[in-house]
Amino acid sequence: MDVNSFWLIVCGAGVIQSLFLSIYIFYSKNIRPEERLLLGALLLAITLRLVKSIGWFFFDINDQFFLNMGFAAHGFIGPMLVLYFLRKTDSKVRLTLKATILLPALILVVTSPFINLTNFWYVGGYETLLYFTVAYLIWSMYLLWIIFKQKKIYFPWYRNLFIGVAIFCVSYFTNYIFGLNPYITGPVVYSIVIYFISFVMFSNQEIFTPLGDKRKYKNINLSPDQIEKHREKVEGVMINEKPYLDSDFSLTELSQITSVPKHLLSRFFSESMNQSFTDFTNGYRIQRAKELLVDPAFQNHKIAFIAYDCGFNSLSSFNSAFKKLTGISPSEFKKTAPVLIDAVASN
Repeated sequence: MDVNSFWLIVCGAGVIQSLFLSIYIFYSKNIRPEERLLLGALLLAITLRLVKSIGWFFFDINDQFFLNMGFAAHGFIGPMLVLYFLRKTDSKVRLTLKATILLPALILVVTSPFINLTNFWYVGGYETLLYFTVAYLIWSMYLLWIIFKQKKIYFPWYRNLFIGVAIFCVSYFTNYIFGLNPYITGPVVYSIVIYFISFVMFSNQEIFTPLGDKRKYKNINLSPDQIEKHREKVEGVMINEKPYLDSDFSLTELSQITSVPKHLLSRFFSESMNQSFTDFTNGYRIQRAKELLVDPAFQNHKIAFIAYDCGFNSLSSFNSAFKKLTGISPSEFKKTAPVLIDAVASN
């Protein structure tokens, strides 16, 4: 098997997986309608762009309708990503803004029957399309930052989706504008990334709000007394039973221990605690780690040992969580904490 045949198989598998995921999202009953439309359309646009690239690169297909289909699909990728992220920032987006965001792509679709390589794409059309896409990616990056600032529980999903789409689109830009990479780079990378995106999605169905649960709980408003009751129950479990020391501890397990529905717990953390379940759990783990790092009995233990003992499943995740919550690394804390304790004691 030669190299081209291998990459063709990789890209072909990517097309199939991307199309499958797009169809799954379109027909999923567990995803809100607008979110379903935007995300499904985004993946479908990428799929069509991928098909065009494969046909042109591997099979030398130059049919004008086929090429314009791929370019038009490319034009929708940026707008769909922007609209999806706008939806996830909980912003109220007016219909006029949505229409404006989609306008360049819609114009491209309408004019497709009248344009070709020589009278449009090779005289600045394709270059303009690439610059427009990069502009949408920059806008999406800004919206991603807003999502992060809002402490969305499943921020890694949005981040990974953006990375996959950005690599795909930017590879065309750097290929055509700067000649930095082969044309097929984007399709190949995306064909690999789409499997990771699919895995994350199917492994974390709570990324999307289940419609059934939303109907069931939409009229439930937690009173201050209920919030405090949930807080006491959750904190009591964390302090007395220390379930966070298990690296497999999950929101589902906390729901079972506290007898509080999982949906309400998720809502409790995001709306009342203003943090994700992961950050809440890591707070207890880091507090335990800080105690062990200054405990004389653990001075000869490696930091990795303490990380695993506190419920983390890797040293890198422990270091990241520790620095996020304390501002310094575990090793820095281990060196400075005894000095600070002695200073306070002497005063």
